[in-house]
Amino acid sequence: MSPKKASSTVGLDISTNSIKLAEIAVGRGNPVLTNLGIVRLPEGVIRDGEVEDGVTLAESLKELWGMTGIKERSVILGISNQKVIVRPIELPYMEKEELETALRFQVQEFIPIPIEDAILDFDIIEEFMTADEERMLTVLLVAAHKDMIQSFMEVLRSAGLSTSTIDLKAFALPRSLIARNGGQGYEETDAVCLINIGAGITNVTILKDNIPRFARFLLRGGDDFAKAIMNRLDMDWGEAEEIRRGKQVSEEGFSVLKQEVFNFIGEIRRSIDYYIAQTQERVFNKIIVSGSGSTTVGLIQEMSQGLRLPLEVGKPFQNVQLGKLPFTPEELVEIEPSVAVSVGLALREVME
Repeated sequence: MSPKKASSTVGLDISTNSIKLAEIAVGRGNPVLTNLGIVRLPEGVIRDGEVEDGVTLAESLKELWGMTGIKERSVILGISNQKVIVRPIELPYMEKEELETALRFQVQEFIPIPIEDAILDFDIIEEFMTADEERMLTVLLVAAHKDMIQSFMEVLRSAGLSTSTIDLKAFALPRSLIARNGGQGYEETDAVCLINIGAGITNVTILKDNIPRFARFLLRGGDDFAKAIMNRLDMDWGEAEEIRRGKQVSEEGFSVLKQEVFNFIGEIRRSIDYYIAQTQERVFNKIIVSGSGSTTVGLIQEMSQGLRLPLEVGKPFQNVQLGKLPFTPEELVEIEPSVAVSVGLALREVME
């Protein structure tokens, strides 16, 4: 469903330990980031990307809207969890309007949930001809469990909000992490991997020709690194989090962290290898990393070495002008890695 026309768009990212929103003014000129807000969530409100405590979540949303003073009540909501299936499939050629109607009758074999329990969406990746000269489409299919979507919708209604669009967080990342002016040193035909390391979920998105070709969600993030330190060394959360971010020195803590990072890189590597096996894609230009978990001490260097690919830290503000935001320049530098999804969601109407 296309977002409604409005003077501003609001991207809403509900993650494991926080809610982040970005408001972007829509007009003829360059998009302007006019508001940015973050509120922390108590543990257990969101688990593995799904709603566990709708009452507390609704109250936190009300708090965020009150804190930021945003008038717009319709949002572009990002989702990311194991109840979303993203899969490239091949179908006989048909026009987009026909495909929208026919999809429910074509894709049951490709998804592990009954069609009647799923909400479907798709993006056409490419058109091609078979050896028998049959016209075909490669389609990126997205199927989400209805009950999971409905749980988010109910919470938003309780908070006095609504959705103009529901989008995958993985699909929001290119809008904020890929420069609109093409000034990042690679061609559109190159394959680029975007990795957003959140508190509890990591999104892996692979682009080629500037089109998302692959998306995978890993149930691991920055909080898991801190939890490992906390549990292994029997310390409180605050101290473990300081060690994770390199704010406190602990040789034992860094040793635990190094092993966790090693395991995490292995999961990322398997995701990339799966994509390569499916597509025979061999050349990756680079990896762009974002998310609150990307602030883990030593992570960027370890990932670059472990994945054997050039790696850079994403710049989610690069495609917007910054308006009068309620943060100091120093605070914005600290916040920027964690708002790639919310900014990318808010850019949906501007860039599509």
